Parts: sequence; C-alpha cells; structure tokens
Amino acid sequence: MDKTEHPRRFGIQARVLALAVLFTLLAAVIVTASSAKNVSDQLRRSTLQSTEYALQTASESIRQDIAEIDALVSWSVTNASVRTSMLTAVPVSTLTHTVYPIISNKYNSMRTAMYIQRFLILGSSGRIVMLGTATPQSKPVTGGSAALLPGLGEGDGAVEWDRLADDPLMQSGSAVTGIPIARSVSSGSAETQVYLSVSPALITDALKSLDGEDGSWLCWIMGGVMYRVEGGSLMELGAADELPPANREGEYTLDAGTLLYRVQFDGVDCSMVARPLGVHELYLAKVIPEAALAQPLSLLLSSALTTLAVLLVMGLVTAALLHRTVASPIGALQRRIEAVSRGDFTQDPSIEWNHELGDVGRGINGLSRSVSALMDKRIEDEKQRLDLEYRMLQNQISPHFIYNTLNSIKWMATIQHAPGVAEMVTALSRLLKSVSKGTRRLVPLEEEFSLLEDYFIIQRYRYGGTITMEIHPPEDGKLLQTCLIPRFTLQPLVENAIFHGIEPNGGVGRVEIGVEQPEGGGVLIRLSDDGVGMDPEQIGRILAGPQVGEEEKAAFRHVGVWNVHRLLQLSFGADYGLVIDSEPGVGTAVTIRLPDDRQGTGSTV
Repeated sequence: MDKTEHPRRFGIQARVLALAVLFTLLAAVIVTASSAKNVSDQLRRSTLQSTEYALQTASESIRQDIAEIDALVSWSVTNASVRTSMLTAVPVSTLTHTVYPIISNKYNSMRTAMYIQRFLILGSSGRIVMLGTATPQSKPVTGGSAALLPGLGEGDGAVEWDRLADDPLMQSGSAVTGIPIARSVSSGSAETQVYLSVSPALITDALKSLDGEDGSWLCWIMGGVMYRVEGGSLMELGAADELPPANREGEYTLDAGTLLYRVQFDGVDCSMVARPLGVHELYLAKVIPEAALAQPLSLLLSSALTTLAVLLVMGLVTAALLHRTVASPIGALQRRIEAVSRGDFTQDPSIEWNHELGDVGRGINGLSRSVSALMDKRIEDEKQRLDLEYRMLQNQISPHFIYNTLNSIKWMATIQHAPGVAEMVTALSRLLKSVSKGTRRLVPLEEEFSLLEDYFIIQRYRYGGTITMEIHPPEDGKLLQTCLIPRFTLQPLVENAIFHGIEPNGGVGRVEIGVEQPEGGGVLIRLSDDGVGMDPEQIGRILAGPQVGEEEKAAFRHVGVWNVHRLLQLSFGADYGLVIDSEPGVGTAVTIRLPDDRQGTGSTV
C-alpha cells in the first residue's frame, strides 16, 4: 500500500520511547514513595529506640539509688543493735553514745543521703532517732506528732514508693514534699517504726541529662499516678490506668519490657515510651509529640521531588539511546556469556569495543583467561583455609568472639553515640590483655568470673539488655581464691548458651551460674540457660568431639565446648570435665566438675 494512504503514526521506536518514559515515571513514583515511607519508619524507630536506651540508662541509675534507700530501711528494722536499743528501755545515754553513731555512720556513708529529707526511727517508750536534710527546719517530733507522718499516721506501717506527700511536721514557711516510706516491726508488745521522706530530686537529678527538644518531656509513674518532670519537681498529671493499652504493632524496642503508648496530652497526639524500673511498680517514661517524630519526613519532600525529576529525565535519555547504542552490543555480550557458561573459554576480540561495554567484553575475555588459574588457586586457598582454621582452634578455644565483639561495637556506634561504647571497649581491652599477657595455665575461680563478667558486658550491649547473667557465688567465699580452673573455661560455655541456646529462641533469656561443694569433695559449677535446649543425640555429638566426615559448619559450631571438656580432663584427670543436661524447648545445664584445694590442684603455672 502507499505510505500516504497508510502512514505509521506510532512506530516501534515511538512505542519504546513512550513505554520507557511511562515505566520510568511509574518506577520513580513507587521508589520515591517507598523510600520516603521506609526512611520515615526508620527515623521513627531510631528515635524511639534512642529514647528507650536513654530511659534504660537513667532508670538503672534511679533503681540503684532506690535499692540503696530500701536497704537502709531494711537495715533499720533488722540490725540487732538498733532493734535492741529501740525496743527496750535502755538509758538515753546509751542511745546517744552507742546506737546513734551506728545509725549516723550508716546514713552518712550512703551516696543517696543528700536526698533523704527525713530519716526517723521511733521505738518503744518514745525513743526517737532522727536524721535528714530537712531536720533543722523540722518541728520537735514526739510519739504523738510522728503519727501525723504519711504511712505512720495511716496505721498500716507499710508505705513504699507509691505517692508524693507533704511533710506535716515542718516549721511554718519550710514546706517540704517528698516520697514517704514507712515500715514497722513488732516484737511482743513493743514496736519499732521507720519513716523516710525521699526528695523528688532523687529522680529529677538523674534525668537532667535527658534532653527535651521538639516539645518532648519526661514522665514518672508511681503508685498508679503519672507525674510530669518539671525541673526539680514532679507535677501530678492523673491516674496511669487512664492510659490506653500498650501498642507494639509496627514498632520495635530494644527490650521486651519496654511499653509504647499512643496517647493525647492537651489535645496533642503523642507517643510515650515507658521503661519499668523493676521495683515497686515504678516506670520512667518520655512523651514525644507525633509532630516531632514526623518532622524528618517533611525534609525528604524536596529531595524526593528532585529524585523524581532526575529519574524522569534519565528515562527519556535512556529510551533515546537504548535502540541505537545498547541493544546490539548487549546481544553480543549475552551470546559470549552463554558460551562461557557452556565451558567455552576461548578469546573473542570482537566484543572489545572502544566504549564502556567494550570494557565489559575485555573483562569477559580476562575472566576466560583466568578460570583455569583460579580453579588451581581455589584448591590451594582451600588447603590454606583448613590449615588456618586448624591453627586457630589449636591456639584458643573460642577466637570468633573477637569478631562478634567488633560487630557489637559497630552496631552500638551506628544506633547511638553512647557511653556504652566506651564500656564495651574497656571490657574488650581487659579480655585481650588477659589473652595476650596471661601465662598461667590455671587461675583462681574469682579471676575467671571477672573475665566472664567483662565478656558479658559486651554481649549485654550487643543484645540491648535482653539477655541477663546471674552469678551465684559459693557460701564459702574463700573457695573463689583457692579453687583453680583453666583460663577461659566459662566464656565459651556462656557464648555457646547465648548463640546456640538463647539467640535461636528470640534473643531473650537468662544465663545462671552457681558454685557448690558436694559432700563427696570437689567443686561443681553449674551453668544453665533457658534457651532452645538439645536432644540426647546432640549432647552425645558435642562431648564426642568433631567426627570424620561431619559438615564443616556443624563441626565448628560446638568445638569450643568439646575443647573445654578435653582441657579439663588434661588438667585434672579423666574424673573431671563437663556433664550436659538438656531438654528441648526448656533449656540446657552444663555442670563442670573441678578438684578443690583439699584434693590438691595442679600448679598454676
């Protein structure tokens, strides 16, 4: 037919251009929107996790201070000298010259003494011992007036960290608000009462380092009541039971105990991160306005539009050049690659054009020339790798923990610059120093525990505090110095419990270590975890050591446990070593049998 009668209005080249532009535009929109959503989610998650970590650090500091004050209360009602003096009618001179110095020394030795506004011990016959920062401004205290104090006045004698209350015994113009703690102990008809008023500054001072930018603010939850942290004081907001249920959908926290809430304060939508202190049902929280969390998304808009425009232009240019300059060379390269995949490694100079695709062609020809040499080199490299792995296993039980440590430090530095990095590096330095400079074959159990705690500091930060380790020392403290153990015996066992027991179980768990002396002699160290556990067949393979023909990964997985077992037997004899008890889904317990000093341990050199 004639062209004038049937003109081609939309030829193949125009179709390629149109499809390329349309595809590029669609891809640009999808990629830009997806990237903006992902970046926004990552920024939100990073902000919430950074907030959680800061709250975790602050709550740990407050928890330690609370524990010290709780210990003072318990000591006041259990110390024999104090109870005897307060429950019996001893002379006032005895109370003044004997008991008061004991109480005063105990009080003054505390780090938290500056936060105790009133420390009152009330005994029988009206005997009173009183200390505290607010004592100079206090009215005279008697048995009758002491009943006005919160907790003591309520008659239950057991008030602990559940409210804020004014001190009713302060002089006019000297109002003091504190957290009351009251406890009493009876002995027959006599009773000893202890009362403390703790300053809110105990909490607010620990939170000064937490910034409150972008309208965020801190919240303290105590006794089911929320308080807003305002400078050095706590302002009551309302009952904590008014909060909606904690919502974790779409959010990720560093610790399973951390709670996330979507709440409204003064009509403003907010996210609240709440961290439990683990005592007295106390929580430390930070309220972050949603606008502050979404603010980075607006910063992405201009870059997203720029990216969209650039992708569109690139699509137009690519579509125009695709047909003319790319299709034919790519076809030739594809045919050559197919020939190489079939085993044809001959050279083809025709694909070495004088442009970028020619560089690819030269690379394919170079690859063909190198295949034979690479195959020979791979055999040699495999031999060297096996030799290196053999020397690594021969020189130390668990060398790969250094790699894990460096990964942990990188992870910590990526998420947040924090003091925890310094603590991890310090612990690693002590471990490396012990490895490089330790010359003794056997070390006291106390030193082995110290090395283990340094190692666990690193793992604790790596897992964000979701894995805990508890060491229960023996009743006989001397055993820690007299019982000897090969250096780095416990570390590979704890590492095995974490990586192969707890981590496959979700990365949340507990490792416990206890020491005991059975009646038959010797020392037993029991290391247990609540991980995934093992079946008897796995236990048998571990203690039997690497077997001929076993897969490389499986052989290397538990070689540290087997090396520990063999090292103990070589050091003390065949009667000593490891015993493993495990139940799938419940956990694993490893028992280490050692000789004690009564049986004559070997030389420590």
